[in-house]
Amino acid sequence: MYINKSIRISLLSLLALAMSSCGGNSNKESLAEKADCNIEEYENSEVNAIEQARPQIMIIPADQTLKSFGSLKKKTLGGREFIERNYQRYIVKDDRFRRISSFIQDAFVKQNYPLADFEQTLKLLDTQSATDIADGIQTDAKTQLLQTARPDIILELNYYKSSSLTSHDYKRKNVSYTLSAIDAYTTNVVATITESNMKTESTTEVIQNSLAQKLPELMSDIQQYYSDILKRGREVSLRITVEGGSNQDLSDESINGDVYSDWIIDYVKTHTVRGAYKMGRNTAKELTFTSARIKLLNDDGTQYGVYDWARDLQKSIRKNLGLKVSNKSQGLGEIVLSVKGM
Repeated sequence: MYINKSIRISLLSLLALAMSSCGGNSNKESLAEKADCNIEEYENSEVNAIEQARPQIMIIPADQTLKSFGSLKKKTLGGREFIERNYQRYIVKDDRFRRISSFIQDAFVKQNYPLADFEQTLKLLDTQSATDIADGIQTDAKTQLLQTARPDIILELNYYKSSSLTSHDYKRKNVSYTLSAIDAYTTNVVATITESNMKTESTTEVIQNSLAQKLPELMSDIQQYYSDILKRGREVSLRITVEGGSNQDLSDESINGDVYSDWIIDYVKTHTVRGAYKMGRNTAKELTFTSARIKLLNDDGTQYGVYDWARDLQKSIRKNLGLKVSNKSQGLGEIVLSVKGM
C-alpha cells in the first residue's frame, strides 16, 4: 500500500521521539529506568529484562491465619520463645488459601512477574530435607521456605470471618482480609491492601472481587519500591565474628600490616552502592554493619545476589588477609561470616 512521503516522515519522527523518551538510544540508563519504558522493547533488549527488573513474588499465609487453623504455636527453648509454623498442616486444613493465592498469582503472571509457588516450595522442602540448609543449624519453617524459594517480595495473606449479627441469614458472614507486601530481605512492609466487614455468603468470592479492584495499585507500589532497590541497592546486614577458641582477633594485623577490621571496613566502603552502610559494633571479636546497600546486577545485566556478595567478601578475606572464613548466614538479607583463624 502506498504511503505518501510526508506521512512516512511523520511516522518516523514519532517513532524516534518515542525511542528517545524511553532511552532507545541510550546505553547509560539503569535497568530500572528502562523498565519504566516500552515493555516490548525492554523484553527484547540485550538483558533478560523482565526476569531482572520484576521482583519475584511469593504468597504465603500470615501468622494470624496459621494460628486460626491450628498451625502455629509458641515454644520456649533455653528460656527463649520461638514460633513454630506448620505450613503442611495448614495447606491440608484451609482449601480457600489455594483458591485465593491462585487468583493473586494469575494477576501477577499477567503483568510478567516471576513467581515462587508456596505449595511447590513446600514439596521441595519435603524431598530435600531442607533443615540442613544452614550447615546443620536447624531453622524454622519460614526461614527454610524463604531460603529455598528466595523471593524478593512476599505477600502475606491474613483473612478471617465472623457471623453477621445484623443479618437474619445465618449463611452471611462478615469477612475481613489483609494482604501485605513485604521485602523478604529486610522485612520492610512495602504496601498493604486491607478490607473489613464485607458481608457475604462466599468468603473466597468476596476477597477475590476486592482484590481485583485493589491489586493494580499494590503492583504499582511494589514496582516503584523494587525500581528504587535496582537503583540504590538492596539493604543487607553484615556480621563478622571470631569463632570461640580462635587465636585471632579482628584487631590483629595481617602480614601486610593491615588491621583486619580496618581492611574489612574499607572493603565494605568500596563494595556498597555509593558507600551506603551504617557502622555497628567494632570490637576485637565482632564487626557489624547495617543498611549496607549492595548491587543487584552485574555490569552485563546478569543477577548479583546477597550470596554472591558474601562469597566475594570471603574470597577477598582469604586472599588478602590469609584468614579462613565460613558463611553462617541464615536470613536472606543477613550475612554472617565466622573467622576461624589462619
